[in-house]
Amino acid sequence: MEFGIFSNGFRPHTTAAQTYAEDLAEIVLADQLGFRDAYISEHHGEPVYIDKVDTLPVPELLMCKAAALTQRIRMGAAVKLIHLAHPVDTAIQAAVTDHVVGGGRFIFGFGSGFPNPLFANERGLSHEDRHPRLRESLDLILKCWSSEEPFDWDGKYWRGKNIVATPRPLNQPHMPMATATDTEAMIELAGARGYTLLSAQLEPAAFIRRKADRYARAAKTAGRATPLDNITVARYVYLADSREEAMNDLRPAISYELGFQMQRGLIRIIRSNYDLQFKGDEVSFDQLAEAGVYFLGEPDQVARQLREFYEAAGGFGTLLIVTGNDWATTEKRERSMRLFMEEVAPKLRALAPVREPDIAAA
Repeated sequence: MEFGIFSNGFRPHTTAAQTYAEDLAEIVLADQLGFRDAYISEHHGEPVYIDKVDTLPVPELLMCKAAALTQRIRMGAAVKLIHLAHPVDTAIQAAVTDHVVGGGRFIFGFGSGFPNPLFANERGLSHEDRHPRLRESLDLILKCWSSEEPFDWDGKYWRGKNIVATPRPLNQPHMPMATATDTEAMIELAGARGYTLLSAQLEPAAFIRRKADRYARAAKTAGRATPLDNITVARYVYLADSREEAMNDLRPAISYELGFQMQRGLIRIIRSNYDLQFKGDEVSFDQLAEAGVYFLGEPDQVARQLREFYEAAGGFGTLLIVTGNDWATTEKRERSMRLFMEEVAPKLRALAPVREPDIAAA
């Protein structure tokens, strides 16, 4: 198993500059500790966040600065909302980032993102068409990266004349690709093409296993030998000297965040995913911790929990721990990351997903 971080930023408003500096510090520490990957959320503004929570709508800018401060860690967006911008601009930005980050360390992570109509509507686009528009966006982006001559594009959603997209990616035919998706067609496309499949920290093990089966069947059909290695799963993980200490450390910040997520509607998704019963959209950190959303406590305990989760999910190649949050203190967050790599990761590193996909789930 490989390890990484998911910088899924939620820091109460100070200045965006301070938030980005804290995100960068965690990426630098992750590189020093030996995490292989850093996936960084693309978060766009929503009314509930105005003057309260910082957002990072262009993670590639952060990656370019992080590349100068790190040595080995790979970086990608989780995820670039490619249905929101003209694909020619997205293709050019990604290619430039590939050159600036360098060393094969840039991953093009894409997807449709949180299902809020605001993001499409404020750009004059249709929320309902986001999935087919994303698919056409992907096709045009790949065309931009591969075409050796100017070309025209007359699609259903995007148009262009004499398109010249330079530079082409540093890594040919393109940089590594990753996607987060719930649509069956995109899961299968990712499997067939060998794109990494990203699973969010709120998806239960059973959900991940079903998606992984579909992905692996498509990958096997395309002749890919070990497709489950390309499944990357994020989890909330926090290490302390005891579960009680961890809960006490996290409760204030997570309770504050839950107030926002109740307004955004994310709690309804969590309730559905975990079959939780609570009044309206109200839920507490303690309820979510009891349901297994968080992996908290001392290293041996957390390692056991993560191994059990791994088995229930059917195995995967990379585990991301969530960062980018205003939990406890900077020192305690850094200690948690160190404890993970020093005392938890060695207990999980030998895990290898070798099972065959479940045909019955087809």
